[in-house]
Order: sequence, then structure tokens, then C-alpha cells
Amino acid sequence: MYRILFGIILTGTLFYVSVLYKSTSMIVLSYAAAVWLLSSCLFLIWRMRTVQCRVAFPIAIAECGKPLTVRIFLQNRSILPCLRFQCQMEQQNHFLHRKKKKWLQGSFAAYGDNSYDYLFVAKDYGSYDVRLRKVRVYDLTGLFYFEKKVDSGGCVQVLPQMREIGVHLSEAVRNFCGDADVYDDFRPGDDHSELFQVRPFSKGDKIQSIHWKLSVKSQDLLVKEDSRPKACPVVFLLDYCSGKQRETERVNAYLVIMSSIAFSLMDAGCPHYAAWYSTGSGDIMRVRVDDEESLYVFLSCYLEETFPEQQKDPEEAYREKYRGEPYLCLLHLDEKLRLSKNQQQIAAFALEGWEEQLQGMEIVL
Repeated sequence: MYRILFGIILTGTLFYVSVLYKSTSMIVLSYAAAVWLLSSCLFLIWRMRTVQCRVAFPIAIAECGKPLTVRIFLQNRSILPCLRFQCQMEQQNHFLHRKKKKWLQGSFAAYGDNSYDYLFVAKDYGSYDVRLRKVRVYDLTGLFYFEKKVDSGGCVQVLPQMREIGVHLSEAVRNFCGDADVYDDFRPGDDHSELFQVRPFSKGDKIQSIHWKLSVKSQDLLVKEDSRPKACPVVFLLDYCSGKQRETERVNAYLVIMSSIAFSLMDAGCPHYAAWYSTGSGDIMRVRVDDEESLYVFLSCYLEETFPEQQKDPEEAYREKYRGEPYLCLLHLDEKLRLSKNQQQIAAFALEGWEEQLQGMEIVL
């Protein structure tokens, strides 16, 4: 657009000079510049209507430091090719609150679909919003262009590395009883709302547990066994509050420590709630983690959060929301990389050497 304004000013100057000096050649040059400028503007208006742009991701998960191919699709509905175009890609990390913009150049053929690959490389962990923001389409001379705003893209998750930590579970944690919507597949319990299995009657079984209908059909005494709810004895509370200076190394360390603890608890067979104060909903959000699928659901939800410089105390908010729900251990990880259990600090990670400290760490619950 600035080039077109410069062309209008230049053409007007040529007309003024030609009239001032009464030069025939200058007048002809001025009319030629005006016709050229007008035809370029009309061509660009037509070209902008015939070009459609969008972005597609083959996968929405990337590895830190490794390129991910982002495909840009350009549909040209005109019979004329475009010798030059530019598109602006924008990527934003939610955790670091940083934006990065990059202009890409290329050309596309006449009538049809054209695709171009943009290699997205994430240097930090977190959730990235990668979008196509602007497209500049040039005329046939490559001097003038019109800029078109586009909003196409999506979210790319760069999951932190998960490292194994030693976790020792006590008998109280292993045999923790409570209300839950998930039931044990291997051990019976005393929850009458869910049936675990039906088995033959044996000595010592109560008469009240006999399944009379199935016993009549099979002509043998069968006993009902109730299910055992798999309650969560551990709450893993995440207290990340972004400061005025968002240190990249500290954020990466925080995400690796967080994911490693959640993974190690899950791998040790300890179902737990990963909870944090969500600024989007203004309330505590939690995800139950007891297998790999739920672990990745938790990481995906947490990495999409944006955190202010100050927020409400998550521990107090969790106790207020789940007041009648018991648990045995409360693990608390804050932005200063301090880990506490039931309000007693058990680890404090330094920015230098936190990887070795994490590798030799053990959590006793």
C-alpha cells in the first residue's frame, strides 16, 4: 500500500513538473505512469479476489528443536500466474507470552492449487499458536502489491520431556478408598453401584450377596462381587505464575519437572489429580491422571493456559472447591521450582544442575 501511495505522489509530481515547464515528453511520461498505476491497482483488486489462502498441519505435536512442516495452500482462480507473493507467519508461545513473525516469499502458478512448506522449529516447550496473518500479492511487474489479512492456523503442542523419578508408595496410598467414577479392574470392593464380577458361591460368602436370578438359570449358587472405586490419594497442585521477566530456562525446567512428576506417579500406579488455577475460567481446573491417555490430556490442557503475573492461591481455591473430598498427599510445585508435600518443602531445584537433581530424586508418599 505504501508503494502505491508513493506511486501516486510520484505521478502527481510528474504532472506538476510537466505543466510547470510545459514539456510534452514529461506530459506523455506522466500519462503513462498514471495508466500504469491505474492498471496495476485494477489488476491487484481482481487478483486479490481470485486468491484464497489457508494453513494445514500434518500433525499437531512437535518435538523441541526439531522442524515441523506447516503447509501453506494457495488457490489461484485466475489464468495468470503470480511471479511474486509474500505471506506473514506468526507464532506465539502461551507460556512465554512471546510472538515471532516471519515473512515468506514465493510464486504460484496459474489456475489451480499451490502448496508451500514452512518449517516451524520450536526452541522452547509449550503451546504455540501458529497462524497465517497476512498475504501480499504483487502485480506482474513485482513493484506494487495489495495486502490481504488472513486468519488461518492452529495450535501446535511441544510436549516437555518426561524423565523417570523414583516413587515409593505406602500401603495407605495403595489401598486408599474414596468415591470415584473409575473402578479397579483387578480387585473387588464394596461399592454396590457397580458390579465387579459374578462367581460361584464359596464357603464364607454372605447370603445377601447371592445373585438369585442367575443362580436359578444356572442351577448353581452364584455370588455378586461389588466394584472397588479407584480414588485419587494424591493431588498434584501446579502453581505457575509468570513474572515480569519470563526466563526461558526456568519455564522449560518447570515444564520438564512437572511432566516428569506426573509421569512417574502414573507409572508407579498412583492415580492422582493434576490441578491448577485457570485464569480463563477463573476457577480451579483439574484432570485425573492414571494412564498415558489421561496424562497427555492433562499436558495438552495445561500447555494451552496463559498465566498472569499474579493469581489466586491455588491451594486455598482447591480446598474451597473440593471441601468434602479427602486425599492423603498434596504435592505443590511453584514457579520458583520448589516442590513441597503437605506444605513441607522436599526439593528446591536450581537453574544450574536441575537435571541431575531431578534424575537422583525420590518421592515417598
